[in-house]
Formats: sequence, structure tokens, C-alpha cells
Amino acid sequence: MSGTRPHLLAGIGLPIRALVAMARDPEERAPVVLVASLLIAGTLFYTLVEGWSVVDAVYFCAMSLATVGYGDVVPDTDVGKLFTVVYVLAGIGILVSFFTALATKTLALQRERQRARQSAG
Repeated sequence: MSGTRPHLLAGIGLPIRALVAMARDPEERAPVVLVASLLIAGTLFYTLVEGWSVVDAVYFCAMSLATVGYGDVVPDTDVGKLFTVVYVLAGIGILVSFFTALATKTLALQRERQRARQSAG
């Protein structure tokens, strides 16, 4: 076992590298910026309009966009409820495009890694 990565975390390195590569490349950065903007805008809205803590607002945004919706934190105002409808409908599309781009970049990095191994071996 010495010298090997823990099996539990073995599959997370490549997607993280893909995310970093996307964030650094101006042509691939848009989905990353959109997701970050989406979370920041939602957090600001719920903090200012609903009076939630930043942690509750981020948590609600993530659970809503992931379509989990536990229901433990919900908007009380009509404006908050209407914002949530638009936020979730727009946000799901943004997340789908982000995860599609991330998967594409991850697969490209995996192909590059395989080619490098084949040419070295």
C-alpha cells in the first residue's frame, strides 16, 4: 500500500485538474465563471432579502440547484419564492453545461495521459 494513493480519492484528481485547466483557459472559463456567479448571486440575494446567514444561503443554493431540496431552509417572502423559481430553472441549465464541459475536459486529459503512457512505455 505504500506509495499509492488511497483508493477512495483515486478518481477525484483528474476532474480537479480538469476544473483548474478550465479556469485557467480563457476559452473554457465561461462555465466555471457562470457557476461561481450563480452561487454568489443566489447567496447575496438570500442573505439580503431573506436575512439568512451566508452558510444557509450557500447551502440552499446548492441543494436547490442539485434538485435535492430538503426543505429545511425555505424562502419566506413572495419575492424570495419567485426568485427561487427563476434561479432553479436557469441554474439547472447552467449546471448541466458546466458538468458537460467538465466531463469533456476530464476525458480529454485522460486521453492525453493514456497517450503519454503509451509513448513512454
